[in-house]
Amino acid sequence: MNDDVPRDLRARRRLTTRQEIHEAALALFEEQGVRETTVQQIAERAGVSSRTFFRHFESKEQAGLPGQHRLLGVIDGLEASDPEPAAVLRAIESAAESAMGRENDPGLEEHRRLARLLAREPDLRALAASQEKDLAARLRARVAEQVGEHDPVAVLLVAEVAVAVWRTSWERWGEISAGGGTQDPVEVYRHCRGELRRVVG
Repeated sequence: MNDDVPRDLRARRRLTTRQEIHEAALALFEEQGVRETTVQQIAERAGVSSRTFFRHFESKEQAGLPGQHRLLGVIDGLEASDPEPAAVLRAIESAAESAMGRENDPGLEEHRRLARLLAREPDLRALAASQEKDLAARLRARVAEQVGEHDPVAVLLVAEVAVAVWRTSWERWGEISAGGGTQDPVEVYRHCRGELRRVVG
């Protein structure tokens, strides 16, 4: 028997369990709020023990908001053909558009739910801000690899601007969705990017 099969099976089970915990946390946050929800309640809803919960997440907030996987994919896959900082920023923008997803993307319904929760849950907003700092640091390191000997300030600006436009786009798309709109998130992203360029000239 192939030794890879059990490992693959365990990996799939781990991902499935993680997703079930996340979905349980999201549902409970919607039903009763973040502060009123306990880890034990999330674990019970997901059908796991509290010990299993903490194998996957450090806190209940993290279970509900596990991270910006789409942007992480952009960062890890970033390959710019031109080392100029402006060209690297354009490469990030192009990759971000591809990662955004279209209106019929099934993952966007979860983004709608998260947008509504973030609007009313300060504890989740604090975690989101912390995650964004980590994303910006990770992107900064990746950009530095791409641009070589350029000014570190330019590297920092590219990373911070890219994350800011990403965040602003999702926030705006969430507001539109919460209001009953169905705008394509890529179009929202392009609009936010265009507005930034208009503002800074």
